[in-house]
Amino acid sequence: MQDNNIRSRFIKPSLDPQKLTHFLAVFDSGNFSAAARANNVTQQAVSKSIAKLEEGLGVKLFKRSSFGVEPTIFANALARRAKVIISESRLAAAELSALRGADKGYVRIGVGWSFSPRIAPLMIENFKARNPGITVSITSGDTKTLYQKLMHGDVEFVASAPPTHMQIDSMIELQTLFIDRDLLIMRRGHPLADRKRIPLTELANQTWLISLALTEQWQHICNVFLTNGLQPPANYLDLDSVLLLKSMLLKSDGVALLGTELINVGNERSDYATIDDTEFPIDRKAYIATRAGSPLQPIAKKLRNELISAARHFIEPDLWRGN
Repeated sequence: MQDNNIRSRFIKPSLDPQKLTHFLAVFDSGNFSAAARANNVTQQAVSKSIAKLEEGLGVKLFKRSSFGVEPTIFANALARRAKVIISESRLAAAELSALRGADKGYVRIGVGWSFSPRIAPLMIENFKARNPGITVSITSGDTKTLYQKLMHGDVEFVASAPPTHMQIDSMIELQTLFIDRDLLIMRRGHPLADRKRIPLTELANQTWLISLALTEQWQHICNVFLTNGLQPPANYLDLDSVLLLKSMLLKSDGVALLGTELINVGNERSDYATIDDTEFPIDRKAYIATRAGSPLQPIAKKLRNELISAARHFIEPDLWRGN
């Protein structure tokens, strides 16, 4: 008998979250054995999941080669949707668990460098005072990594100030909070600390402290020198930790381009000198990022509200952009 439901003729497969999890593991790693290890299953189980998925969808998802596998155009299209499906299934399970009283509540979010020194600690303090039975889990890092975790459903939302030219997935919604300003920073006793204006030729001879976690800042520094006909600094120290970078600033005559929120902690601000009148300042918008069309759990909404309140407490009115 002919199926008169037009939609069913085109939308036949059901996307099993487990098969999608295996698919994404292969998609991200480019390797079936690595995907199997990541999911604690056999390689045969992953291969079977992919085969079933390909059969149901009627398309080929990967091209096999001696170097691993390469995603097809169909895999690229499926990956973005698969991340949303998996994240929603995780959140649904967590919300149902909370509703039936199986646990007191759990919420996990991502926090970028601009929120870590002052805003996040006050947010946690206030939230725990009002919700002592809720477990809060926080992961920190660069925005690109945090947004990947957001799309995978590992976090409910992300608070960060991404690089100005970073491409943001259309499935991520942004709520602007404030402006974090990157400035030339050095220790208070640095030989250049009392100068209002420092020529680029002189700054080119300084030792610059950079961080792999802040790659965009270093690219911006190099571009400033190049556009002014100068070679980028030859002396630099490459650190993979923002905290180590800050410590090295205080113990050396190095200079760095950092967001002002990274040094605005208690009396720590007085240990650093900032030089405003240079070609280097960058204004980056700080956002709360959520998955488009995915409502936050009630617990996550409370935590988000506490974060906004904490940000308002610290951020100067002229830098605030939130509603």
